[in-house]
Amino acid sequence: MKRYFFRFYAKAIKRRLTPNYFLWRMSGFKAPSPQFIKVKILKRIGIETGSWVETGTYLGDTTKYLAKNFPLNKVITLEPDERIYTFTSHKLRKFKNIEFINGSSELEFDNVLSKLQGPVNFWLDGHFSGDITFKGDMHSPVIKELESIQKHLLSIKKICVLIDDVRNFNDDSSSGYPSRNYLVDWANRNSLVWQIEHDIFIAKSKD
Repeated sequence: MKRYFFRFYAKAIKRRLTPNYFLWRMSGFKAPSPQFIKVKILKRIGIETGSWVETGTYLGDTTKYLAKNFPLNKVITLEPDERIYTFTSHKLRKFKNIEFINGSSELEFDNVLSKLQGPVNFWLDGHFSGDITFKGDMHSPVIKELESIQKHLLSIKKICVLIDDVRNFNDDSSSGYPSRNYLVDWANRNSLVWQIEHDIFIAKSKD
């Protein structure tokens, strides 16, 4: 086992043991919401028969949740950091419905979409947030991701797009975060129903 695996396992264990709910409650339920809250939203809002595309595997907690709760659906997760990719693909190797891709969404996302047909759920969480998360030319590649999704809508047809940490979307061109109005305009332009829950922007095809 690679030496850095132990450090990553320790991070994963610490993340689960931290009393996130109580800290969140003490803050007055201030964003961001704990991980266990966010994944519940993915399960409730996501298209039940849809595959999943996740950007930013990190320690694989969300990836594992999606693989377990959507066992008949494919989960594709993109992680640009080679060490994290190696760690998570080893840690979650028993889940046969996960496809791990070692690459950034700037380089691989469009290629992944070109091979998919709907329905598809997207969990866009591939942004730099400190610690061991990957930082490319910008903190967030979300504009390029949304452009790719729009380009492939005819083949995918039915989608659910969930974008994490919407509080950071303040139209900062240097970081790659557009404004929240940009997200709303994108959803409306593509005839998607949108809402915001627990710091997650959600845009979904009409039923």
